Amino acid sequence: MTRVTFYRTAQNGPLSAVDLAGHAGYAEEGEDIVCAAVSSSVQLIHALLYDVQRIPVDTLIEDEGAHIRLTLPKDRIPDGQDALRAFLLHLSELAQDYPEFIQVTEVYNDAAD
Repeated sequence: MTRVTFYRTAQNGPLSAVDLAGHAGYAEEGEDIVCAAVSSSVQLIHALLYDVQRIPVDTLIEDEGAHIRLTLPKDRIPDGQDALRAFLLHLSELAQDYPEFIQVTEVYNDAAD
């Protein structure tokens, strides 16, 4: 299962980071449509934040991509909200369609630090 955690600076506050861990396990490697959807959306959000908006997002990739964390710099949190909100919406809808393979949660108080 892929577990996705979105971090907020305070309850109902702005999003500051997202952490993705694990493989979906929907199908064999190369055939897993859930994993492909998640991977593609991570690449899109990173490109939007880093390459388009020029936000120096802190990117952590571990375990051959099985763990990814994107963290906005504190002074650029407002600039990344549209992208992270869209990412949250996209992954939440994916989790509704495939609840056994992806779980999305939100954490408050900026626990990503």
